[in-house]
Amino acid sequence: MGIEIKNVQETEGLETSEGIMKPLIFGENLAVIHLEIPAGLEVSPHAHPGEGILYCLSGELEVISGGETVTLSSGTAMLVPSGTEVGIKNQKDAAVNALLISSPPPVRSVEELRNLITSHKGDK
Repeated sequence: MGIEIKNVQETEGLETSEGIMKPLIFGENLAVIHLEIPAGLEVSPHAHPGEGILYCLSGELEVISGGETVTLSSGTAMLVPSGTEVGIKNQKDAAVNALLISSPPPVRSVEELRNLITSHKGDK
């Protein structure tokens, strides 16, 4: 696999219950997804099987885990260990932009991510 370069402005946004996901990079051991989390959005705590880093690019996001709430603001990152339940709240009037870096990748392609999103919409 060679070097891969993606621009977030040129990446298709996929609408999800957690905001708009723009899948940037899928590697052997990690995935990078840009998140646009709309004002007022709240996502209940849930866990993912892999380790993740949530890096806030702009705005302010409340992260809830284990009964504790922390605030991520622009330039702040947090490590989410594998299997840890985390919820998010954007209580501000503007969207939050963040990067989600996952290892191992939960999916390996844009098509797999689209299928995963579609299957979760069917669960509701």
